[in-house]
Amino acid sequence: MSESNINRDEAYYLAQHAIEYAEKKGVRDAEVFFSDNKKLEVTCSGKEIVNEKEVQELGFGIRVLQDSVEGFSYTNKADKKAIEQTVEQAIVMLKVKPKKEGIALAPPSSYSTIEGLFSKRLSSFTVEELIDGAKQILLPFEEAPISVRTDLSRIILSEEYVGIVNSLGVEGNYIRNSLDSSFLAIAREGEKVGSFVLDSFSVKDQKEVDFYKFGKELVERAIRNVNVEKLKSIDSDIVVFKPDAVLSPLFIVMAMAISAERTQHNQSLWKDSIGEKVAIDDFSFIDNSLDGKSSTARPFDDEGTPVKELEIIKEGVLMTHLFDIKTANKANTQSTGNSYRGFINSSFMNPPNNIFPNVPVIKPGDIKYDEMIEDIKEGIIFEYFAGSQRSENGIFSGVAKGAQLIKNGEITTPLTNVTIAGNVFDVLKNILSLSKETKKVSGYLETPYIKTKGINISSQN
Repeated sequence: MSESNINRDEAYYLAQHAIEYAEKKGVRDAEVFFSDNKKLEVTCSGKEIVNEKEVQELGFGIRVLQDSVEGFSYTNKADKKAIEQTVEQAIVMLKVKPKKEGIALAPPSSYSTIEGLFSKRLSSFTVEELIDGAKQILLPFEEAPISVRTDLSRIILSEEYVGIVNSLGVEGNYIRNSLDSSFLAIAREGEKVGSFVLDSFSVKDQKEVDFYKFGKELVERAIRNVNVEKLKSIDSDIVVFKPDAVLSPLFIVMAMAISAERTQHNQSLWKDSIGEKVAIDDFSFIDNSLDGKSSTARPFDDEGTPVKELEIIKEGVLMTHLFDIKTANKANTQSTGNSYRGFINSSFMNPPNNIFPNVPVIKPGDIKYDEMIEDIKEGIIFEYFAGSQRSENGIFSGVAKGAQLIKNGEITTPLTNVTIAGNVFDVLKNILSLSKETKKVSGYLETPYIKTKGINISSQN
């Protein structure tokens, strides 16, 4: 990857200058969050590479607090004049923004060293090597006996340097990188068009993935889905959620339900459920924040609070909600280190405004995936959910993409026009089994396959 346009010492100097300048302007509490994000991205469509680009985004987000009011502004210019102007803009915002109960800056803390957060080997990966990896993935598309194409697919090598400084003495930084890919495949044979299949990976070393094998397995799955049939009827409520389907709707609703922001605004059914059973005994959900193998691990959150490993649901019992500083102060507790400036991403362009798990893991079960399927008389298994989910009550409804019929313990017919509906909070209590095998979805959620009952399965009109 190319070198940054600004070295880290200079970034710290500008951040400290912003704090001092805010104090000269009469603001006691100030914070600077800065990041330098670099990405190499190769995009594929059809059977070829259609675009390659290198993007670098450097910037400073400046937050000032006064009398429970937050002013915020940002700049992507790394010079003293721009920093001073951004401080002044943030101060102006203090006059027009409403008060926020509990808002405060993070106090000084020590941060854990996370092994594996940054890979020197991956850092030396070039755009030419990235292109070669994409070509290896696409090669099985060319070799396929029938037409198979991809769409909206990409490989991304990302490197992120993040720092935070505030007027209370907080000073922290980290650098992390990862190689991530998301590929979709659709097969066609004559007039028959199969349902799409998708797969992804997130690694810290390019040698951890066999690009050709990844593409070959994706193509084989797409070909198996060519002879799709429309679901006519089914006398079953049993569904197997593949890992990508667990991400949405199941995980998304859970993540919203444990956010203290939502519990404090009566937008979560779990607002008064700490210590209560919310899932089956075999279901455990943790935030494995210090796992450096994950692309979302970090030593501190976007407010500068140290992260920590958390048991969120232990053997079916809800153990904790997730807090940022504001919600923790309102609840007279401590932040759990789960503040974000974007949706599962850090961004200097926003103040802290979200609460999410850092490295979410749904623990595996004690049954193999094949054995999970064997005892299903009739049901469906699907790849991906496209529809709506309501975090406040758990209700979801939509299309089960990449669905296949399970009949007498075997995955048989690829299906189209399958709709499913249910309630996430009921699903957690109706889980029949969790697989031993797990997968990391979108470089974020690690989850097993989940078999459950109580789902309304029907055919889309």
